[in-house]
Amino acid sequence: MKTDEVMCVLVVTNESFPKENELKEKLIKEFPSIKTIVKNINKKNTNVILGDKNIVIYGSGYITDKLGEYKFNISANSFYQINPVQTEKLYNLAIEGANFSKDDTVFDLYCGIGTIGIFAAKYAKKIYGIEIVEEAIKDAKENAKLNQIDNIEFTAGDVEKLLDKLIYDKKIKPDVVFVDPPRKGLDTNTIENLLKIKPKKIVYISCNPATLIRDLSKLEEKYDINEITPVDLFPYTSHVECVTILKLKNSK
Repeated sequence: MKTDEVMCVLVVTNESFPKENELKEKLIKEFPSIKTIVKNINKKNTNVILGDKNIVIYGSGYITDKLGEYKFNISANSFYQINPVQTEKLYNLAIEGANFSKDDTVFDLYCGIGTIGIFAAKYAKKIYGIEIVEEAIKDAKENAKLNQIDNIEFTAGDVEKLLDKLIYDKKIKPDVVFVDPPRKGLDTNTIENLLKIKPKKIVYISCNPATLIRDLSKLEEKYDINEITPVDLFPYTSHVECVTILKLKNSK
């Protein structure tokens, strides 16, 4: 991180535990870069790491980082790329590939704390961001204010359901769509909606080449795949992010 701020999240099964205060004081003393400590309560016996409840026991409950010219507040349950240096390159590739005009309406699906949408805001007319994690949307709205951006609208909810509302209830047709889904990729309904509304371009950011190829094979019905660019956000691992630019067939 450019700011070198650190958040420490303690995942525990109860709201209090022995020597909690002693642990907090020792962490602060030993690691002065820690700006906040959050206690996350997870009582479920599953492979999901974080629970739904957070208790801030030190600091503000969030840290701030800078990507490009923008600042972002990040809270415990919000998604944020772990390699900000490469993330900046990733987003710049996505923005360049989108090749916006000032009149474009943009959908930012799986928007997290609003990073891509905020990067894109100065190039487009209006951005609509959707993310299922409510805490991330709260951060996204604050980040828009923090960066003085007023042409972006964030909504918390399931992409599959909210995309339907934007398209069919509000009658909003995007010119460009960004998708940055989790490893499982896009759901069938979202792909079908994209094929129906036919945005001029789709910018697909993927952390899983297998589901990326699966989804591209469906989108190829109406889209040409202009380019796929891998970006190494995870050095010394087998993982890679890819930025794919899809252009509507027979469009200018």
